[in-house]
Amino acid sequence: MFALRNRITGFAVIQQVLFHAFVSVLAIGIAFSLPTLANFVLNDWWPRVSASSRLLLATELALAATLVILFNVVHLAWEGLRVRRLHDTAALVHVRRDGKSASRKGAPATHDALILSVTGHHTFAEQNAPFHDLVSQCLEARVLLLNPCSEGARERIRSLPDPGEAERLYRQEIGASIAYLKALRDSGRRIRLKLYDRAPFWSIVIAGEQAWVRYCHDGYPLRTQPDYVFALRRDQPTQGLFPPFCMYALNQWNDPANAEYDFATGELVHRSPEGAELARAAFPQLAAA
Repeated sequence: MFALRNRITGFAVIQQVLFHAFVSVLAIGIAFSLPTLANFVLNDWWPRVSASSRLLLATELALAATLVILFNVVHLAWEGLRVRRLHDTAALVHVRRDGKSASRKGAPATHDALILSVTGHHTFAEQNAPFHDLVSQCLEARVLLLNPCSEGARERIRSLPDPGEAERLYRQEIGASIAYLKALRDSGRRIRLKLYDRAPFWSIVIAGEQAWVRYCHDGYPLRTQPDYVFALRRDQPTQGLFPPFCMYALNQWNDPANAEYDFATGELVHRSPEGAELARAAFPQLAAA
């Protein structure tokens, strides 16, 4: 898991001072060396070049190569600045393209977490899951998982390469996630779980001022998809993609269509928008993986 590291203010100031001092010394050195360099080129080097065609060709090739390298460096620097501006605008702080969850290691400790996942097994339930420590240590965790008995789950499973195996794994993994959350709840943690019925679109983990996002691409297991990490911009909190992803996860949590799981009875509780209980539905006992 990637953690956005905030630089200490004093260290940042010292870094800027040292950088400006280095640039100033470099500029002074170049200025003082220009007369000597010009004298060498005009009086020593150029007479030799003009007298030798081979040395002239070598000088031209070296100058051309130097200019090509210089222009490429300037181009790369300009592109780097452009990409940096885009990253700052989107508040994107990290991308892991190979889909490995190791980029999620190191999530900041927080009092509460909001998790929108598919099965939750590879997100927080298994021992080596990237958010295992986060969920086990935070005081309050709100979790949304896919209802394995819903049409949305069947739609998701049908898109995967091996639907039969995927259905078996989904039931086992969701069962393991529920068992893990129940153990945390029994130990005194404030844990709430809801199950949604629609086919998954995003996998989102909100912890502190960061959001880990994966797109649930049809036909591909979630663990193979890239991680995108967005952070809250304190200077401009309405900018970047952290606020919309955070609001999306909150809206999914507050959606009354998503039933809450009762850890005591193992039932799904349907509530009104005001929170009043409307009905209860049986939920199958799922064997843990």
